[in-house]
Amino acid sequence: MKKMGLAGWILVGLVLGAVTGFLVGPGITVIAPVGDLFLRLLKMTIYPLIFFSIAGGIAGIADMQRLKKVGLTFVGYWFISSALAASLGIVWAYIIRPGVGITLPPLAKKEVNVDLLDSLIKWVPDNIGRSFAEGNILQIIVFALFFGICISLLGQKKVGQVMADFIQSGAEVMGKMVGIVLYVAPFGVFALISNITGTLGAIVLAGIGKMLVTQWVAYLTILVVVYPLILKFIAKVNPIQHFKNIWPAMALAFSTCSSSATLPLTMEVTKRRAGVPDDMVNLIAPPAATINMHACAAEMPIYAVFAAQIYGLEYSFPQLLAIIGLGILMAAGVAGVPGGGIIMSAVLLQIMGLPLEIVGWIAGVYVLIDMPNTMLNITGDTVGMVYTAKRLGELDQAVFDSKKTGQV
Repeated sequence: MKKMGLAGWILVGLVLGAVTGFLVGPGITVIAPVGDLFLRLLKMTIYPLIFFSIAGGIAGIADMQRLKKVGLTFVGYWFISSALAASLGIVWAYIIRPGVGITLPPLAKKEVNVDLLDSLIKWVPDNIGRSFAEGNILQIIVFALFFGICISLLGQKKVGQVMADFIQSGAEVMGKMVGIVLYVAPFGVFALISNITGTLGAIVLAGIGKMLVTQWVAYLTILVVVYPLILKFIAKVNPIQHFKNIWPAMALAFSTCSSSATLPLTMEVTKRRAGVPDDMVNLIAPPAATINMHACAAEMPIYAVFAAQIYGLEYSFPQLLAIIGLGILMAAGVAGVPGGGIIMSAVLLQIMGLPLEIVGWIAGVYVLIDMPNTMLNITGDTVGMVYTAKRLGELDQAVFDSKKTGQV
């Protein structure tokens, strides 16, 4: 079991659930409570996970003390590139239309209640305790952003360090809790998928396949179009050479599905092979591994559009802008561990007022999303660091251009 790993067992749960659902038929609904329990466990982790992850991430990136221009330069890259990635996710979701043709019971259909223009003021909480009690995720996100900023403004003061440690500890505790919840994911996925296929049939599996293709096409667009354009015309370096420089980290990220686990190698190749100054990498890489996740920024809007297409909903332009913003925030809040996107997909769907049933579908195939997803995320980190170093005139061009002979 250990050799197969959690992602492998989730995939097994998906396959066995699909087969069992086909064989048993509608009678499989007797195991529906198992899937319901899994969804409740996911919901249990959502609110504290959002708070600690986003507050910690913002506090970390805002705490860069070496010449504020380093932090500001990278933050500018992060925001613009993440918004572009989220927009590409929406564009490809509307082109491929993965949710069209899947019909779920009308009873599950819910109206989308997020209107960026009308409810923007209400995103700011007037009672944060009530926000947590009522599960108002948008208000929790806003509070987490302010909380993280205030911690960073306290800097090296004792209270700032204490609160930073508290937030980091909370994030680690929630990471452990998420890991425990995901440990039972194979059983929850089995129950959810068998219930869906037993009552709705193969059309659901076809839709999941289209959703996977949508994710991959969006990732490929970022990797072979967006990054080369940034490197060639903004950073003014050779894109192919950059990929040669950082490929060891890309390979490790693909195999581990963890930005956090890949972080040491990401830092090493960016310093030794890409020519970015050591102190700049030390400042940027850790928070970037948490918040600068372009694949996640593209991934989350795809889920929102996928679910809306299933339930026959149409988003207005302000709602699409809101989804782009949420994609950026969800990417900043997702844990840099395998399967973190599963939790955030539930967060996004809940914010948009959509049912969580498709979370089980996402979990079932997430290993096929997570591998290219993580590889793209760490690639975006290295592109951002090279961009920042070049923009500030600190990139060691000789190291960047040198031929590599296998050294890390």
